Formats: sequence, C-alpha cells, structure tokens
Amino acid sequence: MLIFQSKGNIELLSQRKLAVFASQHAPQEIASSAAVVFEALQKLPLSLAGGWQAPLERRLLEQADAGLAANYILYLAKDINAFRPTPRQQRLLDENKLLVLSPEIKAKRASQSLVKQRDALLFSQIDSVLFLYIHPGGRLEGYLRELSARKSKLYILNHPLNRPCFGEDILPLDGDTAEEVLGVGY
Repeated sequence: MLIFQSKGNIELLSQRKLAVFASQHAPQEIASSAAVVFEALQKLPLSLAGGWQAPLERRLLEQADAGLAANYILYLAKDINAFRPTPRQQRLLDENKLLVLSPEIKAKRASQSLVKQRDALLFSQIDSVLFLYIHPGGRLEGYLRELSARKSKLYILNHPLNRPCFGEDILPLDGDTAEEVLGVGY
C-alpha cells in the first residue's frame, strides 16, 4: 500500500474513476476531439483523474465545470504543500468536486522519478484509463502495455491518429459513445 497526502474531497476515491492521459506531444489535430470527449465525460457520474500535466490534459482540466456530474482527482508529482490551485481548481475544491493527492514526498518540483511515484499511486487506485493520444515509443506506450497485461479497462480516443492503438483490449471512445462504452449513467 502506498502512503499519500490529500486535500479536498477524499470520498471521490470511492466513486468510479477514469484516468485521462495524453502524451506531452499530442498533435493539435487531437485537441477538438479530446475536448468533445471531455465534455461528454463531465456529464457522467464518475471521477476524472490524472496528473493533468501534459499540455492537452491541462487545457481539459481548465474546462472542468463544477456544475456537471463529474468530479476530478489531481495526482501531483511533488509535495502537496507546494500545490497552488488555479481559480477554477479552487472553485472545485470549495464545492467538494476536487481531490488532490500526492505520494508522501517532500520535493517542491516534479521530476521523472517523482512522476513514476505519482503514476504508481494513481494506478494503485484506478484501473480504467482513457488515452487521448499515445506518442510512439513514449512513456504512455509503456503504460499501455503494462496496463493491458494487468487486464485494466483501457480506452482510447476514437481518432484516425490513434488507429495503431486500436485493439481487442483497448476500446475506442468518442463523445457520442462515452456513456455507452463506459457503461455509466444507466
């Protein structure tokens, strides 16, 4: 069991959770499709989780709407006491719609080793993952292989650039099919 620190609504860990990942170098062509899926996911009763560190992930989290059904979990790769919420994140915290988690670490800045610790914590708590884009040969491609071997529930943004990742163990997901594919809300 991993030790972690938290701020916000810890009860979000008991809700159905979906981690959201995008490679640091996600192509611009993915952004509009990712925004449509994120908008659909926000209407579902689940917690959207991640490090929200890649540029596309950050843009999506900044669109988080406290008035919709979804909640949010932010996993940090640094000391939780160094976390300074954006105005939107503060609103989510104030409305019990955000949980911020960090492994028990004291570093004020993220590093590759701390990202690995953060992701280990995330994967210990979440077994459903949506990949918005996986850069070939990158960290997320390794996660895809690892999570596939663990039999995690894997999804990928239904976009032509992601076709190489489509397969039996990773389901394509778009804004129109999110609720049905995830089996949420029925």
